[in-house]
Amino acid sequence: MKSRTLTQQKRQDILKAALLEFDARGFRETSMDRIAQTAQVSKRTVYNHFTSKDALFGAITAELSERVQRVTDYRYDRTRPTDQQLRSIGEQMLDMLAAPSFVSLAKVALAEMLHSPDLAKNTYQLFRERQSGLAAWLAAASADGQIAVADPVWAADQFFGLIKSFAFWPQILGGQPVPDSAARDRILDSSVAFFLCAYRERAVDAPHKKKRKNKHKRK
Repeated sequence: MKSRTLTQQKRQDILKAALLEFDARGFRETSMDRIAQTAQVSKRTVYNHFTSKDALFGAITAELSERVQRVTDYRYDRTRPTDQQLRSIGEQMLDMLAAPSFVSLAKVALAEMLHSPDLAKNTYQLFRERQSGLAAWLAAASADGQIAVADPVWAADQFFGLIKSFAFWPQILGGQPVPDSAARDRILDSSVAFFLCAYRERAVDAPHKKKRKNKHKRK
């Protein structure tokens, strides 16, 4: 058990060292020797855990996507107001986006993806798949008649896009500070209201459209 824990700790140390080096020097300019030195382990130990720099990068993107999956894993509760539930999901998302470690991970991943269209495409698809928690919540809320969402995965992208416009891209591309308490409330309140306004209107309109359609059929 101790040896397994030590092995896991070394793996985390190597990942942290790789992230520091990738962030400071860039993926292509960072050597495995440098990563081993920063992690304070032998080069052989690095290769025992990761066969290449590409494998290290893959571990970084996997950690990013797993974090996205964790914060979006939210079970729909029909006894609780929809806007409160969606705000809770948004709060979890904001907490993740504001974490310095996540920002560093995202910068490294984005910088490398700019050099590799195939990698960017595969990573994008992975992140969409990891948003399945919110997509499932949207599908459940739609089935309950609270909203009307035809494509839950697309709608999940849309909701996250509202939040990331103010709490991700400005920090990644513009060097802006993470949102403070007042800014967080504004982002969450406006994003939830904007999103639900559109999809609740669809939910209200849907029964009327169906009735009109059936009426025309009878004629």
